[in-house]
Amino acid sequence: MKKENVYSSKNVMSLVIIFLIIFWLLYALGSFLHESRKIRTEIEAIEAQNYARIQEIEEKKSQLDYLKTAERVDKEAKMQMGKKLPGEKVLVFIEEKLDVLPTEKMQKARVIQQDIPILEKWKWLFLHE
Repeated sequence: MKKENVYSSKNVMSLVIIFLIIFWLLYALGSFLHESRKIRTEIEAIEAQNYARIQEIEEKKSQLDYLKTAERVDKEAKMQMGKKLPGEKVLVFIEEKLDVLPTEKMQKARVIQQDIPILEKWKWLFLHE
């Protein structure tokens, strides 16, 4: 019986080839998992954007529905053209602009702004003297 050498070149070469094949398979598996994770995160980002767009579309649809209602048309007519329905009462608020003439009090205020001691200014401010 002849004993084979364990470290023969044939055995070493076959082991090296097996290790290279295993390493290549592991590398391919790792690359595949990395790419699938990248694709999954991109899909999630796109889904989030789609959800946001859907929400915006729904909001715009509700605004469009409001713009088509008779209530909105009536409100716009009242605000822009001053129209009213029969039997309605309208209140109009007018901002009044007054031309203020210089009064004695205003002239005293001008005097206060000049070089007067601070205690005198406080006295005039709180006691109007």
